[in-house]
Amino acid sequence: MKKGLLSVAAVAALALVAGTGTPVVAAQKTLKIELISKGETHQFWQAVKKGADTQAKKMNAKVHFIGPAAETMIDKQLEMLDAAIALKPDAIGYAALGTTQSLTRLAKANSKGIPVYMFDTAASTPGGVKKLGPKSKYALGVAYTNSIAAGSLAADKMAALLGDKGKVLVVGHAQTNQTGIDRVAGFVNRMKAKHSGITLLATQYAEGGDALKAQDIVAAALVANKDLAGVYGTNEGVAIGAGQAFKAASLTDGSVKLIGFDSGKQQMENIKSGLQTGAITQSPMGIGAKTVEALVNYVRNKTVPKNFIDTGFYYYDKSNIAKPEIAGNLYE
Repeated sequence: MKKGLLSVAAVAALALVAGTGTPVVAAQKTLKIELISKGETHQFWQAVKKGADTQAKKMNAKVHFIGPAAETMIDKQLEMLDAAIALKPDAIGYAALGTTQSLTRLAKANSKGIPVYMFDTAASTPGGVKKLGPKSKYALGVAYTNSIAAGSLAADKMAALLGDKGKVLVVGHAQTNQTGIDRVAGFVNRMKAKHSGITLLATQYAEGGDALKAQDIVAAALVANKDLAGVYGTNEGVAIGAGQAFKAASLTDGSVKLIGFDSGKQQMENIKSGLQTGAITQSPMGIGAKTVEALVNYVRNKTVPKNFIDTGFYYYDKSNIAKPEIAGNLYE
């Protein structure tokens, strides 16, 4: 009997937090979550981090948020994913730079019992987003913007601004991740299907959202096409670069329309001044918050998250930039 009592006591002791006498309960443990983004340069990612950190504090979790210096550095991001898996965190959030390059790593995390939830951009997993979930060997799901729908909205807005006629240049920020691909495809396919009066020039790319590269592309297009009516840039860096090209060409009166993506201080100032017509904003803080929420609830409560959490998007311009429903999704 005494031996049995000692065994029980020993077990109880092991279940106490050292020095506090408090039982270690799953709900009380501070969860460690690795969040690997596509970059850190653009303010968008800082807003995602802010949303993740805020949600983590509410749920007794700690987030380590990292990303490569540029959104072209796929290999560097894969190294970060490898390092995150080696740390054996409670969970991993991952925004895929490449399409399929990360699949073996995601499967490795799964084999080690580390749940993964993707955010902003999903890797191209077999069967797509519909096949994600607890039975997937890659990820539980993804929290992101429907980029095809967002690109389609940008096309509708551009066509309306131009009266369904004129030349438009599309400048993409990535050919190697699904978000970049979808933002271009949504715009281009919508224009071809619904706005046949619009002439689309050949799509060009400022990889990684390089503002200087985007500036060069747009500057050259303005010289080669004196009748260029509009430019669509698929991320913050591209939109800023296009705006710089407009300034250099003294096109500050809005005569050539510019629709961008996301927000950031410079882009918002350009919209307020009339240099830029408008932009599509996502909910970056919502993306970060929803990712953390999904992972914590799964680890703590085994609550299976949706395989796709649509975090929404909005079009904004000078007329509505200050409205609460828009301003709440903007960041500097």
